[in-house]
Formats: sequence, C-alpha cells, structure tokens
Amino acid sequence: MTEQVHNLYITSTNKSGNDTNYNYNIYFSNYGINIAPDEEAYINLQSFQSLNTFYNINSSSKGFSVKITTDQDINFTYNFSLDEGNYNIFEFRDAINNLCSDYFTIEYNEKKNKFNYKATDVNNTVYIKPSIYNYKYFGLRPDVFNEISYPYTNNIGTYSNIINMNNFSLIVIKVIGLIEQNKTLDNFNTSISRGDVCALVNRQDTLINGLINWSDINKTFRKKICNTELNSLNFIFTDEFNNILYELNDWLITLSIVIKKKLFIQEKQ
Repeated sequence: MTEQVHNLYITSTNKSGNDTNYNYNIYFSNYGINIAPDEEAYINLQSFQSLNTFYNINSSSKGFSVKITTDQDINFTYNFSLDEGNYNIFEFRDAINNLCSDYFTIEYNEKKNKFNYKATDVNNTVYIKPSIYNYKYFGLRPDVFNEISYPYTNNIGTYSNIINMNNFSLIVIKVIGLIEQNKTLDNFNTSISRGDVCALVNRQDTLINGLINWSDINKTFRKKICNTELNSLNFIFTDEFNNILYELNDWLITLSIVIKKKLFIQEKQ
C-alpha cells in the first residue's frame, strides 16, 4: 500500500503577525496536503527542542504573604516579593530568611528534604500564605494561611511537606486545527475534557539553560485525523496546570503527516 509522507520542520524563529513562541501559527496552503475520501491521514509530532530557560521564581510565583496575630488578637498582614530568577533550595531559604527573619526563620533538612519553620516571637502567632504557583517551594498548602510554631522544645518549629523547586514539569504542546473523531482526554483544567494535546515533553530533568531534546520514539502521540485538507496549524504551549508558557524560548519541532489508502475489508456473503 503506497503512502504519502509529508515531513514538516518548524522553527519559531520565523514569525509573522502576532505570532509568539507560546502561540504560533504556520500556513502551508500552497503545498497541497489533501486527503481524498478513500484515504486516511495520521499526524505525529516527532520531536521538540528548546532551551530550558524558565524561571522558577517568575511574575506569578514571586509573591507570598505573612500574617502576624499578637497576644491581644490583633492581626497584621505583610506581602512579600522575591526577585525573579532561578533559585535552588539554599538560595530560596536565604532569600526568605532575609525578608522574613523578624517574624520567622527557615532551616533546610537535607535528609528529609523539608523546611523547618520557626516563629521568632513567642508572643505572636505566625502564618504563611504561599500561592498556587509557589506552594511547592515552601512545602505548605496553597492560598491559605499556614500556622508556624514557636520552637518551644528541641529547637523544632513546624516541618513543611516535601520541597519541590520546580514549579512545573511538563511542556504540553497543543495543535489546533485538527479534526479528530477521538480527541485526547485530559484533566489539566481540573475536570476531564476533550482537548488538542499532541505531545507531553518532560523538562524537569533538564539543567537550567540546557537543551530540552525530546523525541516520540514509539509514536505514542500519533493521531488519526479527519481533515480533508491541511492549510495551517496553530501551536499552543502550556504547562500541566494549563498555564500558558509565556517564557518559552525559541523552539524547533519536527512533524510528520502520513496519508494512505483506506483498507476496505469485503464482507462475506
């Protein structure tokens, strides 16, 4: 059975109009990628390359709040902001201590991979409220005030949960413009829904400023499509929490479109 294979090599460095690295359009209407009624087509995003230049402390994740309740039951709330950039655990610990040592301090326990929080004034109750974007760094619950204990005995205050200095792990590549009988299912919007996911790229194990070099070796992300022609594709890049990756660096994608004759099985009389 003969088949047509169209290989597309797409780089975000060539842009037009309002295109960005995180929302990119490619047009190829002059190249005649048509699917006849007796044909079927498959699309496969085969590889993706980009530099891992994401900051773990960015415009979304740099803020947190501290609330102090005095022994007279008076509340004071303070909002803090970290400088944007890439922090390891020790740099994050030092930055928080520099900002908040009047209210609490944190120590890092390497064996447990947890922070030990210690309130500094026995007469005040201290609370920390991280955001949904940085709670993994603090090891605390997001968007609520977490109480921090004063170290009455053994110099131990409040231990955090396990620390994770990666604010996201996956680059989710969505391709808009495909007609599919069975779209992918995901719960990146907190509930199960049909979507346009064409690849999941793990970037967590790549060093900062290192090359993310991903390949779909086993054709896991090969998709059957029902388009009668392909004139353009729209690439959207998010993380696994459905946040747009505004900081995405320039990238290179290889994509294949395979068109072949349908296999008709004659029914027995």
